[in-house]
Amino acid sequence: MRKNYDIVLLDADETVYDFKRAEKTAVSLTLHQFGVDPTDEVTALYSDINLSCWKMLERGELDREELKSYRFQKLFERIGAQPVDYTAVNATYESNLSHQAFLLDGALDFVKKLHQYCKIYMATNGLTIPQTGRFNRAAFKPYVDGIYISEQIGVSKPDKAYFDYIFCDLNITDKSRVIMVGDSLTSDMLGGRNAGLTTCRYLNGAEPSHSDLCDYEIQTYDEFFDILFDCHGEVEKGSLS
Repeated sequence: MRKNYDIVLLDADETVYDFKRAEKTAVSLTLHQFGVDPTDEVTALYSDINLSCWKMLERGELDREELKSYRFQKLFERIGAQPVDYTAVNATYESNLSHQAFLLDGALDFVKKLHQYCKIYMATNGLTIPQTGRFNRAAFKPYVDGIYISEQIGVSKPDKAYFDYIFCDLNITDKSRVIMVGDSLTSDMLGGRNAGLTTCRYLNGAEPSHSDLCDYEIQTYDEFFDILFDCHGEVEKGSLS
C-alpha cells in the first residue's frame, strides 16, 4: 500500500483530548476556590464565553494576554459575582486545567497506531501551562514526536505564520507529505488551507460540513487510515463521513 503522508499535524482539544470534560472539571475547581458555586449553568456559561474569546483571538480582535483574564471578568459580570483579581483566577484555572488530560474514546489507540506509520506533531492554539501539563500527563505522549503551542510560537491558527514556524522548525520542504487533522473549521481547516496543506476534519459526532476548507471529513479515527493509505484505490476528497 502506498502511504500518502509522512507527517500528521494533529490538533489537541476535541480532536484527541476530551476538552469539554477537562474544562468543566478545571473551571469548577477554580470557581469553588474563588467562592463561586460552579453550577452546571455557570460552567456552561463560562464555556460559551471562553469559546467566544478564542474565536475573537482567531480573528485578531483579542490578544492572548487579554483573553486570559477577560473571559473570567465577563463570567463574573454575567453572574453578578463580586469582582476579584481576574489574573489570579486565570492562573488558578490554568494550573487546574494542566492536570486534566482526559482523552476522547479511541484516541489513545488511534495515536499509537498512527505512530507506526507517521511522525505526529500536536498543533494547538492552547496556552503553554495547561497544554504542556496535559501533554506530559497524556497516555499518548510516548507516541507523539512533538508539540507546537501557539502561545510559545507567538501566533495562532489559522494564521499562516503559525504553520510556517512549524515548517521551518521541522525543515519541511514538501508540504504534500503533510496533513492537518483537527475538529475546527475556523482554526484547523482554515489554517491548514492557508498553509497549503491537505486538511482532514475529525467530526466527532458532528454533521459533515462539506466545506471547501476540508479535503476530507471523518467520523471515526479508523477512517483516517483509508486516507493515509491507498487501501481501496483513490479516496474521493470529502467522501468520508
